[in-house]
Amino acid sequence: MKKLILCASLLFVAFPAFCTAADDYSVLEKRAQDYLTALINIDTSEPEPNETEAARFIYKQLNKYGIDWDILIPRPGRANILARLKGTNPALKPLLLISHLDTASAAENWTYPPYKATLENGNIYGLGSTDAKNYTAVYLALFTWIKEHKIPLKRDVIFLATSGEEVGSTTGLKWLADEHWGEINPAFALNEGGGIIRDKDGISIVFAEASTKMYMDIKITAYGTAGHSSMPSDDNAVYRLSQALSKISQYNAPARMTPTTYKFFKAIAPLQDEDAQTTMHFLLGADEKNRAMAAEIVALDPFFRTQLKNTITPTVLTGGKDSGATSSEASALLNARLLPGTDPDTFLEELKKLFEGDDEISLEVVEQPELPFPAPMDGSDPLFASIEKAGDRLVPHSITVPGMSPASGDSEFLRRKGVITYGLGPNMDPTQENRTHGADEFISVKDLSDQLKFVASVVYDFAAGQEFPLPAVNEK
Repeated sequence: MKKLILCASLLFVAFPAFCTAADDYSVLEKRAQDYLTALINIDTSEPEPNETEAARFIYKQLNKYGIDWDILIPRPGRANILARLKGTNPALKPLLLISHLDTASAAENWTYPPYKATLENGNIYGLGSTDAKNYTAVYLALFTWIKEHKIPLKRDVIFLATSGEEVGSTTGLKWLADEHWGEINPAFALNEGGGIIRDKDGISIVFAEASTKMYMDIKITAYGTAGHSSMPSDDNAVYRLSQALSKISQYNAPARMTPTTYKFFKAIAPLQDEDAQTTMHFLLGADEKNRAMAAEIVALDPFFRTQLKNTITPTVLTGGKDSGATSSEASALLNARLLPGTDPDTFLEELKKLFEGDDEISLEVVEQPELPFPAPMDGSDPLFASIEKAGDRLVPHSITVPGMSPASGDSEFLRRKGVITYGLGPNMDPTQENRTHGADEFISVKDLSDQLKFVASVVYDFAAGQEFPLPAVNEK
């Protein structure tokens, strides 16, 4: 927002709660921080997340405001929690606010305790602070705030915190879609993903995640001779694996633009300096040779590379278990993120060509993308219109674009169900280290507040038909 929204007497009579919310925003902001702190302090890390305890914390908050809820349990220890605020117009389809309760396991070398929230230097450190306990805290704070202040909703707003997203959602959204979809059944959803790329000197970008890449795991195995480590062999499986991974690292996937990434680059092209604009002009042009050359230049940027190419990252290494012996096999898990429209079988064959004639290297699929992949959101729907409105109001000098997330998650399942789904995250800087799933994961207090304001602005506009009455997020 660019100015304080003043409450005229007529508006005050019609909507007293909105003015109260503006006066007491610090209470809402603190509520979100408190919820995030409490959720971080509950260990919900895979492979044995204590999701039931997190759901218990959430329903206690819902109870305080007289909000009904259901806990949906696929098996002992795993939990999903669902609540709904009713709207007045049944012709307007529900909006779902969805996040997940589980986190990845804690990485090594944390400076701060991963399962205890630490506030330091304006940051909140803790596992899940950006994936996705910040989303749960923001949604829960806003959800209870709407009920507390009797905000009149035109459409239903649904709160859903799910199980097992980090490991495929078989206890979460996949299970809910099979067993409990009739109890949820939204038409629109806000999920994790996306974010605000702020430019202090130019035009900022509100990146609304409208699509994801496809997830694929491939196991690469190298074979060698097993034996005593005191007698080194020339065909050591570990050496062979390291050489194979070196080949993988040199693999340069061909560039390709999807409809979503074409719109993204077209939208941001005018924001670039003169040289970059020239490159993007060729990237978006019709000449195939110039387009390919421009794509290789643009792909030097790590984030832009994810938008143009299939990517491969080794994640898990396995080999022998005895320090005094060599194993006959060594393997690595290759996590591939594929552009929508990629044929996974063709991609696998391209990788196999790197080792043609080498019988000591094998590749096999561990997890395959489900096809057909759901169509991306195109930004022509009313939810995106509310996102654009929030961007215009809260992020000065910004453009709002539907984009493709390099990652994947529950949005894919929602889109398969025909749910119009966008990801809205906190401020993001693609040039900085991403600590999500890493040591010392954190979100700044300011970024959490900005995320809360942005989501609240979208929800108020889309579900209540009103502006969220808060001062602007002013960039200096």
